[in-house]
Amino acid sequence: MNYLTRKTQFTLGLGTALLSLLVPFLVSAQYQKRDTTRQDSITYRPQFRPSFRPTDRYGDPFSNFTTQSPLFLKDPSMLKLEVLPDTGRTFNIYEHMGPVNFRAPSYMTFDEVNNYHSETFQKGYWKSRSQALDGESAVSSRNLLPKLYTSPTLDRIFGGSYVELIPRGFITLDFGAQWQTIQNPAIPIRQQTNGGFEFDQQINLSVTGKVGEKLKVTTNFDNNNSFDFQNQMKVEYTGFKEDILKKLEIGNVSLPLNNSLITGAQNLFGIKTQMQFGKLFATAIATTQRGKQSTITINGSTDGATQGRPFEIVGSNYDENRHFFLAQFFRDNFEGWLSTLPQITSGINVTRVEVYLLNRQNDTQTLRDVVGLMDLGESDKSYRKSYYNTVVPDKSPANNANNDLYDKVSQLPPASDGIDAQLQNLFGAGQPYVNGTDYEKITSARKLAISEFTFNHELGYITLQRKLQNDEAIAVAFEYTYNGRKYKVGELSEDYSNKGIKDVVWLKMLRPRKIAVKDDFGKILPTWDLMMKNIYNLSVTQLQRDGFQLRVIYRDDRTGIDNPQLQDGDLARTKQLIEVFGLDRLNPYNDPQPDGNFDYVEKITINSETGLIIFPFLEPFNKALRNLFAKEPNRQQLVQKYVYDTLYRTAKAEAELVATKNKFFLTGSFKAGAGKDIIIQGFNISPGSVKV
Repeated sequence: MNYLTRKTQFTLGLGTALLSLLVPFLVSAQYQKRDTTRQDSITYRPQFRPSFRPTDRYGDPFSNFTTQSPLFLKDPSMLKLEVLPDTGRTFNIYEHMGPVNFRAPSYMTFDEVNNYHSETFQKGYWKSRSQALDGESAVSSRNLLPKLYTSPTLDRIFGGSYVELIPRGFITLDFGAQWQTIQNPAIPIRQQTNGGFEFDQQINLSVTGKVGEKLKVTTNFDNNNSFDFQNQMKVEYTGFKEDILKKLEIGNVSLPLNNSLITGAQNLFGIKTQMQFGKLFATAIATTQRGKQSTITINGSTDGATQGRPFEIVGSNYDENRHFFLAQFFRDNFEGWLSTLPQITSGINVTRVEVYLLNRQNDTQTLRDVVGLMDLGESDKSYRKSYYNTVVPDKSPANNANNDLYDKVSQLPPASDGIDAQLQNLFGAGQPYVNGTDYEKITSARKLAISEFTFNHELGYITLQRKLQNDEAIAVAFEYTYNGRKYKVGELSEDYSNKGIKDVVWLKMLRPRKIAVKDDFGKILPTWDLMMKNIYNLSVTQLQRDGFQLRVIYRDDRTGIDNPQLQDGDLARTKQLIEVFGLDRLNPYNDPQPDGNFDYVEKITINSETGLIIFPFLEPFNKALRNLFAKEPNRQQLVQKYVYDTLYRTAKAEAELVATKNKFFLTGSFKAGAGKDIIIQGFNISPGSVKV
């Protein structure tokens, strides 16, 4: 290795300096303590100093030869080597101990560094090749372990006396952080910088283990799989030609049968054995089935194959945390406005809605600190009636001027940092104003784009494109007209344009961060009633009216069949449930006459674009059934047996556990497509399991 020699200042290394000081002392001590039992008056004193003279290298550590002998002390850990490039295509080399340069700085050119790396790579390559000649590495064939040879007695059982484990796959781990700073004076300083950590991992691993030639264990795991059954495990024992036990499988197995009378099964998990007794073959299997078998009937038509996809939704599975009334006024009049289908007699026209959520998308365009008030714009449905002066009659349209809550909060200092203390002291001592119940402050709230939600102009409720998470609060401001008069609740964009960027915006709270059904005294909270519980999601889009069918059934445990009407009561047994729940009030000509079929009224009972079914009752499995049993002689017994009011008085997860009431189902079918393609209703379909 021939490099350019540089002129540098010679400095004695710390390791070699210590060695030069210790050598005379060690030599002298050796002769002095050579014989400890014999006392001699003559003391040996060395006449010559050691001939070893420590030397230090000149220049940088890359261009000069340094010995690899273990007899020489290595440089201490405090000695740091630092290589820094500069703009002149050179690399400056510093060796320092703390703030002090241990050696004079040196440098290397780019070509010298390139040659150094090339020669180091070649040396390492030939060194590894020479080491490989000594013997085969245990992991050279990508095996975790080499073949382990055991007792020869295993050869009779497993067809070999070795154990082998072969892993394949990869594991990647990405960890980092991403932060962005937007120097926009219109944005608060604490909001100009945002970001967060990014963590991503991917594990794709398959392991094959073998014991001899007969026993084989196969397993695979991938963290990107959507379902657990995609990660499979199988133990397989395969006998030889002369063995009675031909095959034993444990894990994911299948049972293919070449018989038209008895069909086989796929997606099984259990034990399967195949044995041979002379010319008799026997197969035994004990498994659980992880799949199911279904049949699709396709009817021919002039426009191609049409297909109806069946659906079944249990009554407790309403679409939660997506649909909210804008105020109690719209909820109180919802059923009355829909009593004259197909017309809506509301007199309402919602013109503007602004929705605010916690910012989790690093969106800095519409960031504001907002405060959602539960009683804002309410009249008789105010939760804290004694706190305000209500100046309008009961059931008045929602408006900021219905009570003096908006006037009181407008007079508070609008600074976001101290708004919590101001609200706590707003109504005086002994009248608490609870955060999370009466109001919710959302720091750095984001205004949703118009594509992220929709609102019904005539009925006064909004529908979000995605379901809210459990810790998300939602607040709105809206404007509408009622019988020609204009009303507004909350502060719209133009109302707070003159406020400072750190001032809060007053809005109407529809849901707090923590979902609560009742307060400490057992009273239903108004925010719980604002969430709609009469909308069910088919999880499809672009429904077609042609071929759509819907029924409401009651799954009777006594008879074991699905009944479209109840089997008890003099009047109840004569009415179909689809009519009881208000989904059958019209005939095909939209005349007010039930015909036994679902009333497909766009935007009222169904939303074809988003696949939503909307009941005209706020609590269909409560109020609609109570109306049905009103004139029955045994009314109390029927209410106790069928009415499912728990669904609307407790959380959804808790109401689903009431198995004695959760027996209503929405069933039917809708057209899934037309043309040459037929959609198979399932996923992870096993090869060979589709028969036409």
